[in-house]
Amino acid sequence: MGARAVDPSITCQVIFTGEWSLAVKEAEATNALADAGCDVITCHVDGPKVVMETAARRGAFICGYHADQSALAPEKYLTGAEWNWAGVYTGMVQTVLDGGTIDNFVRGGPAEGFIKMSSPGASVSDAARAQFEAVKAEIMAGGFAALKGPLNDNTGKPLLAAGEALVETDIALESMDYLVEGVVGSTS
Repeated sequence: MGARAVDPSITCQVIFTGEWSLAVKEAEATNALADAGCDVITCHVDGPKVVMETAARRGAFICGYHADQSALAPEKYLTGAEWNWAGVYTGMVQTVLDGGTIDNFVRGGPAEGFIKMSSPGASVSDAARAQFEAVKAEIMAGGFAALKGPLNDNTGKPLLAAGEALVETDIALESMDYLVEGVVGSTS
């Protein structure tokens, strides 16, 4: 959705490996994306190192996950999402120490300190860096909605009508079983 906000003709391709951590499948998927001409590659796996290094070797730009991976390929690193587990768990421990209970379900984003965006990499232009900072400020204000209608899934099925939106903390996102328009691939 972010890529299409910049250029509505951009498509994204997804490959599900079926694993959280299997370097061989991650390398195969990354190489398949590079072979298909993808120029930016990211992932959602436990250890992104294989994906980051493989993509950069193949000439693709990268967006990290879990932690700042800019050191793996500084010339190709765009940004990434970094989890702040220390902050999340420290808060939970403090809640218990204070005599409270931890909610069964906890959800948060950048505004709540659960994640942060890695600093833009060296290859990010000044104009893109300014846009990054502007959107980041909107997110930090809370209530940011990346999913806004009208929006269809990648089969054309309507997901959100014009004027509807799902903010990043909306519980409905926990049951997301679709890919949005512009994404090539399948959830099955």
